Amino acid sequence: MTVYPEEISDFSLIQLLTTFAGALQAPSSKTTHPHLESSGQYTHPIILLMNGLLTQKRVIFLGHGKPAGEVANYVLAAVALGSGGGGVLRGFANRAFPYTNLTNLDTLLSFSGYIAGVTNPAFEEHPEWWDLLCNINTGKITVSPALAVPSGSHAKSQADSLRRSLDSVSLSRNRSFSSREGKPDKWNNLDTEFIQDLMLAIERHYGEVAIRAKVENYVRRFMSLVPLYEFERSGSTLLGDPAHIAASDKPGIDGYSISPGDKESRDHDIAFYQSRIEGFIGTQAYHNAQSDYQSMQSSSFIRGIDIAHMVYCLRNSTNLDVNEVEAIYKRLDEQVVTDDQVTELLASLPQSQGGLQPLAYGFYHPSPSIRLYTVRLFEKIEGNQAGARYVRSTNFFHQCAFSNLRYAFSCS
Repeated sequence: MTVYPEEISDFSLIQLLTTFAGALQAPSSKTTHPHLESSGQYTHPIILLMNGLLTQKRVIFLGHGKPAGEVANYVLAAVALGSGGGGVLRGFANRAFPYTNLTNLDTLLSFSGYIAGVTNPAFEEHPEWWDLLCNINTGKITVSPALAVPSGSHAKSQADSLRRSLDSVSLSRNRSFSSREGKPDKWNNLDTEFIQDLMLAIERHYGEVAIRAKVENYVRRFMSLVPLYEFERSGSTLLGDPAHIAASDKPGIDGYSISPGDKESRDHDIAFYQSRIEGFIGTQAYHNAQSDYQSMQSSSFIRGIDIAHMVYCLRNSTNLDVNEVEAIYKRLDEQVVTDDQVTELLASLPQSQGGLQPLAYGFYHPSPSIRLYTVRLFEKIEGNQAGARYVRSTNFFHQCAFSNLRYAFSCS
């Protein structure tokens, strides 16, 4: 249950991040590529790599003089990075070549958007063979000068506009991204928060599981914006429920997936990622996501509510009123009844992200009805084989609160 399909062998995301996070490139005068350089010439190398993976560009990891196994680990880590820790998107492993050489060049070039590891420096001299080259020895990521910029793309003008805006920001390229002090307002976006969070976690010696969870949250957040973008542009999408998307402007219990409740923030995020979204649409991962969503909907045991959105609200929202919180717990209590439905709920509450912590907040709410709904929900979870382990792994104080409240409600 803890291994995702896109997780292959043993790899280290931490090694990948630390190798390429430090070597920030000097600004260039060349035209930026909208799918890759979402923040213009100030795009962080890790975001550059993430953009390349999500928009299905050809990515090569070059490790001259490095063992083939070490180079292969970078490729496998990149597969996990683009797929959201291995658990959000599919299709990256199918186009991965952990190690290849010039002998297999024709086969490699026949794949669209391959992710390959090589040790021969001859690849660096042929930019027509790749779109992104990640040099393991130097930690530098290079965009191929042969990569064509999409013609007539609105994303290009948006990226150029953003680049000009960021040109005025006096931000040292060598400054640590784990520092949160003195950050200008123009630099406030999801990418910066993501990089800061990752670097801070690595500095504090967080483990591989915690880093993968942060990557998973980031990719899930991006994927929550894609159907919203499609729905706003065309009025339809195969990546989400139109009924939930249409209600996404409403705070609290309604909304789509983990998109922010407030429309202004959500629209800002969509505008910022528009170029990446346009590059992502049409990729193999995009079509797989459509197929996966439709398959999930047909086999889902919980209908009529968006579990992921409700969990997000309980975990992150600070402006929900009592009625909205009560509505969330009431709907969960009504909809989560069978063993299969409990299992589906647990899938939205991975142990790496706190497990039942968002639900356990209800034990301490001033409203008696919310405390009652929380107890009833935990009783159903405890009756599930996997859920019982979740309950036992919660904080000791949560377990005490559950036991005391269950006894109090049974006596009343």
